Amino acid sequence: MMRSFVLIGLFTLASLGPAAWADQVKDDLDRALTRLDEGIALLEAHNPQSAAVLDEAAALLRGVIDEHGVHTPGIYHALGNAYMLNHDLGHAVLAYRKGEQLDPTDPRLRDSLAYARSLVPIRVEPDTSNKVWSALLLWRGYIPRVGLWYAFVGLFTLGSIACSARLLGLVPSQFRAIGVWFILGSLIPAGMLGSEWAWFQGSASAVITDAHVIARSGPDDTIYDPVFAEGLEPGIEARILETRDGWDRLALADGSQCWVPTTSVELVNP
Repeated sequence: MMRSFVLIGLFTLASLGPAAWADQVKDDLDRALTRLDEGIALLEAHNPQSAAVLDEAAALLRGVIDEHGVHTPGIYHALGNAYMLNHDLGHAVLAYRKGEQLDPTDPRLRDSLAYARSLVPIRVEPDTSNKVWSALLLWRGYIPRVGLWYAFVGLFTLGSIACSARLLGLVPSQFRAIGVWFILGSLIPAGMLGSEWAWFQGSASAVITDAHVIARSGPDDTIYDPVFAEGLEPGIEARILETRDGWDRLALADGSQCWVPTTSVELVNP
């Protein structure tokens, strides 16, 4: 199932590129997925070599992404699984987040991300603004983007046709009101897509990938005191508000802010 899930997206990309490139990508991806399967088998057999094999599988999958520019929900799901099975929670959450942004309706990615998040040691409740955005973006897990685009184009086109026909005197006067309602209705899917764009364009989402990160009140580890009694653990999600001198100012889900070394976090959308 995993291999077919990853290859479906690859075949779509392969149809858009040269045959030689597609063959190379397929070979590299096959090698990566084979190593992932081998790592899973070793893990199930309680073989200590599983960690090295899973780490190699993750590196091969990253190579397909970085060197060939392959960005599909399936490959990020496979990458997240390789990290998760190797107890690298931070990079697992990061990979699942990347895949979830490509296809928020995919149940495998949604479930894997939810499970990974449940393992993050520090749980915080979203602040009020995040709750508002969560409500506005609730549709992402259930309605495909393409469906919203079709709804917008269809409603707007029908509304325009009805209004134009009325202006030309081809239809009764009632069609003007019908056209206006269609056009107004098209604003609903447009607004849903716009809210998603505004959220992801306006926030630099990031994930803590280092262990025991000491969050400080300012961008220096010799002057500023720690903000929390314990270090931030891998998998904690935040928004980057500012970057200065090798430090990032983060806004955590509970609204608290802190500074951490830039090397300790990775962007969901670099």
